[in-house]
Amino acid sequence: MRLIKTTLCVSIMLALSACGEKETVESHINSAKTYIDANQVNESIISLKNAIRLDSKNAQARFLLGEIYLQLGDGPAAVKELERSKKLGSNNKHLIPLLARAYLLTESDNDVIALSEAATQLASEQQSHYLAYQTLSALRLENTELAKESVTTAQNIAAQSMYSMLANAYLQLSENNNEEAKTLVDRVLAIDSKQVDALMLQGQIATVMKDYKQASDSYEQYLALQPRSGIIKLLLADSLLKAEKYVEAEKYADAILASISTQPFAHYIKAMVKFEDKDFAKSSEHAESALAADFNQMNLKLVAGASAFYLKNWEQATYHLRSVVKYLPKDHLANRMLAVSQLELGLVSDISDTLDGFTDVDSPAANADFLASVSFKLLELGAVNEAKKLVVQSESLNSDNAEVNARQGILKLMMNDPSGIDDLKDAVKLDPELVEAELALAFAALQSGDIDQAKSIATSWQEKYPEKAGGSNLMASIAIQQEQYDEAERLLEQSLQLEPDNLFALTQQLRIARQQNNEELSHSRADYIITVYPANTHVLKLYFSAYRNDAALEKLIAAYKLDSEDINKVTLLAEAYLSLGKDKEAESVLNTIENQKNLPKRYWQLVVLIAKQQQDLDQMLVALEKWQQANPYHLEPVVLLADLYAKQRNYDRALITVKRGLEQHQDNLILQLVNMQLLLNANKLLEAKEQYKVLAVKDIDANLKDGMQGRIFLLEKNFVQAVPKLESFYKAYSNTQNAFYLAGAYISNNEGEKALSLLEDYLAANPDDIRVKATLAGLYLENESSKEKAISYYADIVQQQPKDVIINNNLAWLYLEKGNVEQGLKHAKTAFDLAPNVPNVADTYGQALLKSGDKAAALKFSGQAMELAQGKDADIALNYVEILMANGHPNKAEEVLDTVVVKTKQQEKRKLMLSTQL
Repeated sequence: MRLIKTTLCVSIMLALSACGEKETVESHINSAKTYIDANQVNESIISLKNAIRLDSKNAQARFLLGEIYLQLGDGPAAVKELERSKKLGSNNKHLIPLLARAYLLTESDNDVIALSEAATQLASEQQSHYLAYQTLSALRLENTELAKESVTTAQNIAAQSMYSMLANAYLQLSENNNEEAKTLVDRVLAIDSKQVDALMLQGQIATVMKDYKQASDSYEQYLALQPRSGIIKLLLADSLLKAEKYVEAEKYADAILASISTQPFAHYIKAMVKFEDKDFAKSSEHAESALAADFNQMNLKLVAGASAFYLKNWEQATYHLRSVVKYLPKDHLANRMLAVSQLELGLVSDISDTLDGFTDVDSPAANADFLASVSFKLLELGAVNEAKKLVVQSESLNSDNAEVNARQGILKLMMNDPSGIDDLKDAVKLDPELVEAELALAFAALQSGDIDQAKSIATSWQEKYPEKAGGSNLMASIAIQQEQYDEAERLLEQSLQLEPDNLFALTQQLRIARQQNNEELSHSRADYIITVYPANTHVLKLYFSAYRNDAALEKLIAAYKLDSEDINKVTLLAEAYLSLGKDKEAESVLNTIENQKNLPKRYWQLVVLIAKQQQDLDQMLVALEKWQQANPYHLEPVVLLADLYAKQRNYDRALITVKRGLEQHQDNLILQLVNMQLLLNANKLLEAKEQYKVLAVKDIDANLKDGMQGRIFLLEKNFVQAVPKLESFYKAYSNTQNAFYLAGAYISNNEGEKALSLLEDYLAANPDDIRVKATLAGLYLENESSKEKAISYYADIVQQQPKDVIINNNLAWLYLEKGNVEQGLKHAKTAFDLAPNVPNVADTYGQALLKSGDKAAALKFSGQAMELAQGKDADIALNYVEILMANGHPNKAEEVLDTVVVKTKQQEKRKLMLSTQL
């Protein structure tokens, strides 16, 4: 302890004695020079700052301090001190070239050029020094003429000066004369191995020549000499990254970010390093930070997109990859990533463009496999046209590859293209051992009914692979199709001996038992297969189908709980709930996956079915709208939505729905026909005629075309031409609606008897058709001799539809005219109870009450009818006058009668009669 105290005291005494000495500017500058010679940088800076504190206008101190900062690579600080030294009149011969270099470090190229006049007064060595920097500034300003002039001047002044060579090296590099530039730099470094500008240029030349090890070495030497340089750390990190020295590169990036957390280039380095480490979350984070700072290098966007892809962030992946793939070869992995991302987002229409030209003859099988997987996905989404485009594209791959042909064939068969069989045959020829192709060909032949072809393959298979079950299974499938169940059972037993408990054989055994309605055997086989494959979705479906009860449902619930993310198990369970009448449970289980993307068609079908069974029309509309939005390539929601809107007579909404569908399926005949039907129903004549031009050239039934033309003629009121077209249409497609079209055309063409005959014949063939019966009854009303028939038809209808307002109202009038007041009053009251705010219904009820003798009640309801009709219906008004008279109100009756405006001769006759009575 005493020793420490003594030493401390000595130190304090020395310090106090030193403070007592008078320090001058000169002494500080001299101390600084001593420190500089001893390479004690910090001490020299302190001494010079002390000198400046004593004399802020000391040009020498400013120059020396600026020179030190420049040697450290601190451009801004060097500029500050050297500019002040220049303003203070420093005559140091090195000031102009050093200030020029300081400007270069701060990218102030115009300021470098501005020193050119002052540089002309310098000695040749210092002038050539300056001219090297002027050359680089001129090149950075794209002033090539000035750069060449600077090099020429430098060479004329001192051809062998290292700065003249440096100036020429800058020029040679700008002209892509890399070897010449490298040679000049090597010569400079041979003169002075620590010449920092030459080391920087050496690193840049090495980078251009892709010699990243040399670049890293040069930059490391530069950094050692200029430790405060910010840019050199970035360049060094980049060269280390390109040299695949990721750990070292990351070290410099981390050092930069520790000082400047937003430095984009450092984030770029980190993104690249983390991507190589497969740390895609960090890679994405740093890439996004760099891009946010407008560091928009293509390879950074590529890494950002690829990182997002591996993180399954499809939106970000698509955003970044879309901007870079156009600059990449078509077989680059990024194109696959973009296609998959677009697929996941449902951007189906973009996929064929992304993969356009995606062919690599060096690896046809791999590319065919990728194109096939995308095509399969497109088919699942219902985007058949887009899938076909990829199939056509994959045909350009090497056709001598068996796997390519096999996948091509399977895809074509899935799209109902029979030429797929030819592709499968080619695949088998190229590689007879390609099992997948041979089996696919066999089952395709079986599906198309070519039993001989299927048997030939099955027999060949049995001969080639006697130890495998495939041949027996295939022969069994043929036997099942031909309903040779005993033979099928024998073959399946043979299959199970070769490969015990193989799934195909067990499921086919269960299939046979069910096709033969053998319930006991079905249950036995279902019980066995579920023990062998308790989690297999297909087996679970077969098991439930065999039992269809709560006990079987429990098996499905147990499998679902083990894998609740499996969409197939979710839809299977929901389907089972529905089949047992458990709508709420089905809805609940479907809700667990409602937010997943690319939900299968079966999910949406079940959602719509639940709404239908619950008779919730609004929910059904919502479900269909969501379905179409989620997957615009499915036709089903388009057709169902259009039908629902059409039933509501909301034809505009129905047409909009079909238009959305046609955007994805321009050539789909079903949608075109639906569109035509809606246009006709909505009386949109011009649009219907345009649509017919499209359909007229299609290969569709001529009678169907006649029906369209006939309806167009109806809208045009061209009944003469409409009749024969609609007759042809009705003969081919006899249904209620088409009967009405033709009957309407007959009536409008003054052929009423034909209309009656047509509807009577139709009703004879379809006696339960209420619509036709009601229409006929309405037509019979116009003829006194036929009113009994009308009463008979209305009476039949009211038995089936007791709450039909129109039928009850018309039947009441007929009974009243016939004198059957009791029946007339009964049906009039029923109609009024159902629709009290309909003027004609209230009027009928009033008339029935009058005829029944209840004049007061008749006046009440007749007055109500008058108010509802607002006095605009002459018949209602005349009935009201009659009831007013019956109730002893002649003045009021006369007042109302004067306001009645008659339109028919019968109304005029009745008005005159009532006037006479008054």
